[in-house]
Amino acid sequence: KMIKHEPLEAGNKHNKPKMIVVHSMGEFITDPYPIHAQDFLAKLGLSAHALICPNGDVIVCRCDDEGAYHARGYNTDSLGVEFLVQGNHDYTSFIETIKTDYVTAAQWDAGVEVVKNWATAWNIPKEKVVRHCDISPGRKVDPGTGFKWTEFQNKIFEGK
Repeated sequence: KMIKHEPLEAGNKHNKPKMIVVHSMGEFITDPYPIHAQDFLAKLGLSAHALICPNGDVIVCRCDDEGAYHARGYNTDSLGVEFLVQGNHDYTSFIETIKTDYVTAAQWDAGVEVVKNWATAWNIPKEKVVRHCDISPGRKVDPGTGFKWTEFQNKIFEGK
């Protein structure tokens, strides 16, 4: 798996991370023409700490000690990771796809490694590894019902 550091500028001062927020978004977003997730975030003035690509590549967009604009109200003390949903999506196709088992095996492994490393490095407990929908209910639905959440959390914290 390849880890690339490709900074996104949108962010703020950061306190010590106390939470990890798991998100998903389309790999390419129709806007009206396909634009890669990283460029789409930059266009909107948003960011995440890492994007997990369907092929297992990890794009590091913000350093752990920098804030990222990924979860309203939680940006100063959380790390944000985006699982990119393979292909080109508008909002409707994205919402439908995240209801399915969309995470690839390579993406799963890479995401587990990233989040496990963060949880260990920053001493973040299981109950503070949350989904975007957990902290913004009624407003956000990602990473979706197709994301095997319990299995993911158990994998992050196995042996602890």
